[in-house]
Amino acid sequence: MKKGILISIILLFFLILSGCTQKKEVEDLMITTAIALDLTEEGSLELSVQLLNSNSAGNRPQDVTPIVVVSETGRTIQEALRKVNTIITKKLFFSHFVILVIGEELARKGILPFVAFFAINQETLHRFDILIARGCKGKDVLKIVSVAANIPAMAVEGKLVATTKLYGISKIYTNDEVMSDLRSEGISLTLGSIEIIGDLEEGSDLDNRKTIDVRAYTKVSTLGVFKQDRIIAWLDEEESLGFTYLMGKIKNSYIIVTKGDGTFVSVQLKTCKVKTKLETEGEKIKVKVSINFRGEVVEDLSGETSYDVVYVEDIRQRTEYEIKRLCEKVFSKAQELKADIFGYGRMIYRHKFKLWEEIKDRYEDEIFPEIEAEFTIKGNIIRVKP
Repeated sequence: MKKGILISIILLFFLILSGCTQKKEVEDLMITTAIALDLTEEGSLELSVQLLNSNSAGNRPQDVTPIVVVSETGRTIQEALRKVNTIITKKLFFSHFVILVIGEELARKGILPFVAFFAINQETLHRFDILIARGCKGKDVLKIVSVAANIPAMAVEGKLVATTKLYGISKIYTNDEVMSDLRSEGISLTLGSIEIIGDLEEGSDLDNRKTIDVRAYTKVSTLGVFKQDRIIAWLDEEESLGFTYLMGKIKNSYIIVTKGDGTFVSVQLKTCKVKTKLETEGEKIKVKVSINFRGEVVEDLSGETSYDVVYVEDIRQRTEYEIKRLCEKVFSKAQELKADIFGYGRMIYRHKFKLWEEIKDRYEDEIFPEIEAEFTIKGNIIRVKP
């Protein structure tokens, strides 16, 4: 499977290059699989590129790394790129990198100038995901050897997809979507994050994939909250999950409810539909959110097996309560941060433009923290497994 990914990438290059007016030989290109941006101690920009090792194609020896990471500093991305080109002998090929990782320190300073670079550069106009390196540097994320995939960037992307779809505490956000939120009125950006668990030095060693007990690995973490283009806080797991519910992004997740005897029940959500409505009276704004779900009990730690009507009704009510609690928690956190991560201000801008013009200068600091929210949760336990 790992070799299949590598072969697919190389074949894709042949297809693309064969249709170009200015053909480049594959042998003259260095394939970029991921990019990281960090802030150095001196305040400079550090650019890191994860490159596919051309010597790893085919039947490579087990001690040959499939990728290399090259880093350089500069006042701009372009300057750092020029310096990278003095280290490697081939032209960097950016058209298929899958992940842009931004270090937390740089994200606290501001990301717009750097994200904008990729939005206007001809070679980076394709779809790629953006993550914040939480508590570490972006370049270190690129160095962690994974047992899940030969190429660390592919492993990170796979983890992001799985965490978003199966757990709901992160989000898949592309460069275009990030730029849209940063340029829009009435919404504060949120981005997923990735962190390193374990020892960085051991995690970047090829031996990391040869042990049963992995020494270090990357883990998709919770959502970061931005004001303008600077990250200001992190949501915890419950708040991140509540945000995902309110945004209608839950696809196939699980929620844990507590029974009357204190034991836990796992409910798998099959569907979850969200409707949001705004009510205004002068500058007084009320948000009404209705969430309808279908779920299935897949685990009961009390050992209960008689899933009768009374049992199902009890679980339904407890699931509704838990989802509502998560929604209220993240809404309260957003108001505390004075950051409209839900885009209610954007709804006002689109549907009540005259009102928006009157309140936009005061929206974040005065209006949004006072918005009233009403959450209505209705569910149906469609089937239970004995």
